[in-house]
Amino acid sequence: MGTGSGIDQKNVRIRELTIPADESQLSRVREFVATVCTEAGFTAGEVNNTKLAVDEACTNIIKHAYDDSNGRIRVRASVSPGAVDFSLIDRGKRFDFAAVEDPDLEHYVETGRKGGLGVFLINRLMDRVEYRTVHGSNELLLSKTSLAVASGAIASRISWRGSLRYRFTLRASLGLFVIIASIWGYIFVGQTEGIKEQRTTHWMEKRRLAEDVANKSRALLLNPQMYSIEQTTLTAFIARMVDGNEDLAYLRVVDLDDGILSSANIDEIFTKFSKKDGHVLLEEGNGVRWMQIEFNGEVTRDIRFPVQVRNQDTGRLIAVGNVYVGVYEHAMYRAITDPRPLTTVIILISFLAGILLIVTLVTVFVKPLQVLTEGVRAIGQGSLDSKIDVGGPAEIGAIATVFNDITKKFREAQVNLLEQEKLQKEIEVAKQIQQSLLPRDYPAVSGYDIAPYYQAAKDVGGDYYDFVHVDEGALGVVVADVSGKGVPGSLVMTMIRTALRMEARGNKNASDVMGRVNAFVTDDMKKGMFVTMFYVILDSKNRTISYASAGHNPMILYRGEGREIYFLNPKGFPVGISLPDASLFNRSIGLEKIKLKKDDMLVIYTDGVTEAMNEKREQYGEERLVQLIEENGHFHPTKFIEELEKSIKAFTGGYAQNDDITVVAIKEKLGADDVLAGIRKKLIQLVEVGGMSVRAACKKMNVSPTTYYRYKKRVALLGERGLKNKILREDTDLKMMTVEERKAILKIIVAHPDFGAKRISEAYHRRTNGGRQLTERMVYDELKRLDLNTKERRHDYVRRIPLFDQEEALLKDS
Repeated sequence: MGTGSGIDQKNVRIRELTIPADESQLSRVREFVATVCTEAGFTAGEVNNTKLAVDEACTNIIKHAYDDSNGRIRVRASVSPGAVDFSLIDRGKRFDFAAVEDPDLEHYVETGRKGGLGVFLINRLMDRVEYRTVHGSNELLLSKTSLAVASGAIASRISWRGSLRYRFTLRASLGLFVIIASIWGYIFVGQTEGIKEQRTTHWMEKRRLAEDVANKSRALLLNPQMYSIEQTTLTAFIARMVDGNEDLAYLRVVDLDDGILSSANIDEIFTKFSKKDGHVLLEEGNGVRWMQIEFNGEVTRDIRFPVQVRNQDTGRLIAVGNVYVGVYEHAMYRAITDPRPLTTVIILISFLAGILLIVTLVTVFVKPLQVLTEGVRAIGQGSLDSKIDVGGPAEIGAIATVFNDITKKFREAQVNLLEQEKLQKEIEVAKQIQQSLLPRDYPAVSGYDIAPYYQAAKDVGGDYYDFVHVDEGALGVVVADVSGKGVPGSLVMTMIRTALRMEARGNKNASDVMGRVNAFVTDDMKKGMFVTMFYVILDSKNRTISYASAGHNPMILYRGEGREIYFLNPKGFPVGISLPDASLFNRSIGLEKIKLKKDDMLVIYTDGVTEAMNEKREQYGEERLVQLIEENGHFHPTKFIEELEKSIKAFTGGYAQNDDITVVAIKEKLGADDVLAGIRKKLIQLVEVGGMSVRAACKKMNVSPTTYYRYKKRVALLGERGLKNKILREDTDLKMMTVEERKAILKIIVAHPDFGAKRISEAYHRRTNGGRQLTERMVYDELKRLDLNTKERRHDYVRRIPLFDQEEALLKDS
C-alpha cells in the first residue's frame, strides 16, 4: 500500500511514498522517482541516473536491512527547481552506506567479485549520500542537483586532447610514421649496400691496374736497362694512368733491391725506393698487400702487387719485383655519389605531406562526429536553444539535421502541446536512421549458418548488432545494449559501430578489440551512460570461436549431440565507464575460446528478450528462453529465430515493449575435417581446372606447396577420401557445466553451504547416479564463476537468495 502527499513550503514541495519491502514493489519506486525528478526539471539522463541510484538503494535495504523479512520502506522527496533530496527510511538492520569505501577495483578484477559495486554506483550517480540512525529507524539521504547547461557555441568547446580527432590523428600519424620509417630504412639499407658495392668496384679496378702494370713490367725487371724500349714504354703508360686519374697518388715499379725502374714521377726513376710505415689492411695469399699510409698529407691506400715469373727448370714462381699503386681515399670516395641525404629529404617531405593529408581527412570526417556528439550531449542536458551545425559525410549531416528538427519540435512542444504528434514523427525518423546502421545482409562465412532477430522498442532504443569482416576467413559478430534510450543512445550506438569496425579489422583477439573500443569511446560518452557488449570471432579456417564480454548477458551454447545448454559468460566491465585506472578495463576483460561440434548453436541476446513483458507485467525470463533453445536448437538458425519470435510474441500478446529485442543465432554446420577437406579440394581445382600455378594457388588458399603435392598424391590413391586427415580431429568436451548441472550443484549448496568442491562433487554423483562425471576441479571452477568459491559466500548466498523451496533444496544422502 502506498501513501502520497504534497506540501508547498515556499519553493519546496514534499512527496512521499511508502511500500512493502519487496522487490516486486520497486517498479512503483522508479515511477515515483521519475515523477518527482521530472517535476524538478531534470533531463532524461538525470532522471535515469537518479532512478538507478534510488532503485539500487531500495534493493540493498530489502536484501540487507530486512534480511528478506517483512518490513516497509518510506521514500520521502523534497522537490525544488533543479534539485531533489530523497530520504529512504526503514526499521531493519543497520547498514551504513556512507561508511562503505569504494570497492578495491584491483581486487575486483583479480577475483571477479560482483559485490560492492552497488554502493559504488550510488556514490557516483548522486551528488550527496549520508546515512544515519535515529530512534530505531535507519535513514539514507540522497541528493541530486540538475547540471546547468551551457548554451554557447558548441564547436568551440570541443577539447582537442582526448577527442576523437586527436586520437584519430595520433594513431594515423603513428601508423604513417611506421610505414615511412620502414620504407626509408629499406631504401637506406639498399643504398648503403650500393655504395659499398661501388667502393668495392673502384678498389678492384685499382687492383687490376696494379696487376696490368705488373704484367707489363716483367720484361723490364728481367732486363733493367735505362732508357730501353721496355722502360720508356712502361713509364709513358704509367704517366698516362696517373695523369688521367686524380685519385692516383703514385704508380711505380720497384725491383727486389728497392730500385725504382719506372714511375709517373720521372725524377725518382733509378733512385732508391723509400718505404713508408702504415697500417696493413689486408694480406692476400698471393703476396698482394693493402696498406693505409699518409702521402702528401692525405690518407692514401698503398697496393703492393708482386711481379712474378716462372722458373723453367722447377716450374715455380719467382718474384722479380713489385708494383706500388697509391690511391687517395678521399678523392676516390668523392667520385662515388651518395643518394642517401636526398632520399632522406624526400622521405621527410612525404611524411609531412602525409601528416597534412591526415589532419585534413580527420577534420573532414571525424570533426563532424565530434561536433554531433557535443551537440546531442547539450541537447540531452536540456539546451534546446543549441543547434548542431555539422558538415562532412552525408550520413552524419542527416543525423544532425534530424536532431536539429527534433530540438526545434521540443521547443515548440513546450509552447503548444498539439505539436507532440509532429515530434513523434521526428522520433520515428531518428529511429529509422538508427535501424539503418544495423546490417542489411546476412554474412556468408564458411562452415556456419547465421540468422539475426531484431525488434525495436516503441521509442528509439539502444540495441545494436553487427557483422564485421576481420580478415579472410574470420568474421566478427557483436551484440550490444546501450544504457539509456532515445537519441543519446542512438548516437552512442553510432560511435560504437564506428570504433568496432575500425579496430576489429585484422585483430583476432576479441578482448583486445573490446579494450580498444572502450578507449575509443569512453571520453566522449555522457556521464552515467555505458554499453554492454558481447563480441565473438568466428575463425572459419581453424574452426575456433573466441569471445569476450563487456558486462553483457551470457552467450548460450546449445550442444546438438546431447541437447545440453551451457552459459558462456567471461568477465568484464561495461564499455564507457570511467574507471580510476584506465588499464583496469583491459585487465578485467576475459578472453575465452571454444571449438564447436557439428549442429552446435550459439545464441547471443540482449536483456530485451528475457525482460520482455506481457500486460500483466510478467517477464519472459531466462528459464523460458533456455527451454525454447532446448526444444528448437536442432533447427537451422533461420527456423530457430522464427520459433523464438513466435514464442516472444505469443507471450507478450502485442504488449508494447520498453526495450529492444536483439538475438543472433550461429550454428556450426561442418566439422573441422570437412572444412579442411574443402580447402584442399579447392586448392587442387585451382591448379588442375583453373590453370593457376601451384605457387599462386597455394598463396591464395594460404597453404604451403607441400600441402598441394601431398594431397594430390593422396587423391590419386584414395579419391576424395584422401583429402581428409589420416586421423580425424577429436572433438573437445567443454570443461564447464551445463545449465542443469549448475542447478543441481546450487541445490546442494542451499542444503549444505559448508560443503567444498570435493564434497559437492560427491553429493552430485550420489544424487544423479549416472551422467557425466563432474570432477572436483570442474566444480571449483563453476563455484568461482558463480562467486561461491568460499564458505562465507555460500552462506551469504543461502541467506540472501533462496532460489529454491526448502523441500526441493533439501537433499538426503543415499
